[in-house]
Amino acid sequence: MAVDTNYRAGIKLLFKNEWGSLVATFARFEYALKLAGYLKYEKAGTSAEAGWAGFAGDLGDGFLAHCRALPEVQVLFNAPPRLLKVDRDQAVSWKKARAVNSVSDFFLVVQDVRGSLFHGDAKVHGERDGERIEAAQVVLDEAWGWALQDKTNARLVRFCEAFRFTQ
Repeated sequence: MAVDTNYRAGIKLLFKNEWGSLVATFARFEYALKLAGYLKYEKAGTSAEAGWAGFAGDLGDGFLAHCRALPEVQVLFNAPPRLLKVDRDQAVSWKKARAVNSVSDFFLVVQDVRGSLFHGDAKVHGERDGERIEAAQVVLDEAWGWALQDKTNARLVRFCEAFRFTQ
């Protein structure tokens, strides 16, 4: 599917590098998810956190199958980023990467890519890191396009309406 990435046109204009664009697109995704009612916690008074699992469920398993067929995102399936974990002595070290067995897992891998940039070392160390950044952006673009096609799901419609980035 050819995805129209104009939904993030303002972001592409503001951020001239791949990692900045990914972080900004990801942040806008989370904001739109919250506005659309995709919430991690629904209890009144709790912090509004994006509910990626609900979004993944509404996109469905067909979305994951679609992504598995895209050559440009294979790095996220075959070599996802390792996870920074706490060791027994309270030091931290990089551990085994997450396995992708569901759409929710796949979005967790995208979150791991974004998290490594935003909360970890915000620079690209090697070619594979750059490939992961580009692949994560493709996944968000594909998710946008997939959501945009479903006019019957009110939350997906609200998500698409809430996302549009304007300056």
